Amino acid sequence: MRVTQAEFDSLLVWLNPDRDLAGRKYQTIHSGLVRIFISKGFNDAEDLADETINRVMGRLPDIRERFVGEPAHYFHGVARNIIRENNRKKKLVGNLVDVRVDLEPEKTDELDCLGHYLESLPSGKRDLILDYYLYEGRAKVEHHRQMAKQLAITLGAFRNRAHQIRLHLKSCMRQCALKKKQNQRPWSKFQILH
Repeated sequence: MRVTQAEFDSLLVWLNPDRDLAGRKYQTIHSGLVRIFISKGFNDAEDLADETINRVMGRLPDIRERFVGEPAHYFHGVARNIIRENNRKKKLVGNLVDVRVDLEPEKTDELDCLGHYLESLPSGKRDLILDYYLYEGRAKVEHHRQMAKQLAITLGAFRNRAHQIRLHLKSCMRQCALKKKQNQRPWSKFQILH
């Protein structure tokens, strides 16, 4: 999909009326999307992040007036759809190939475990923890305030929720590492947080 300068400018205005702030927000969203795709094991994370942004730009005339909230959340929803589409393509290709081919990109054991446990979390908790790490510096603090407000909880309660999810994921990762050392299926017989 070819993007025009006018479409890109329109996206920046939607992100923030101040062009400098919009540019920083764009870069933060793009790097956050790249991290999401990497965490899912995609080796073309940059391309998928660009595709996500291009799709949002294509839909912008329809969503600009209706969408309420942090634009980054909309990008994450589109990214989730792209992840599902790519996983379906992998399954279809896998069913058509007679020889055994590993369609998954190489991942470290940690990424493999983390990806599995993130997928096992309820979507609300998974989105919260992924969004929690979306920004850096001042933008991160402001983003956390906005997320807490959207959840109708205090900032302290919001941070506590993220902390609890993080603790659970760390525990899962330790358990996973032990099982990998014992050559077991890492997530068998392990309680997932719901």
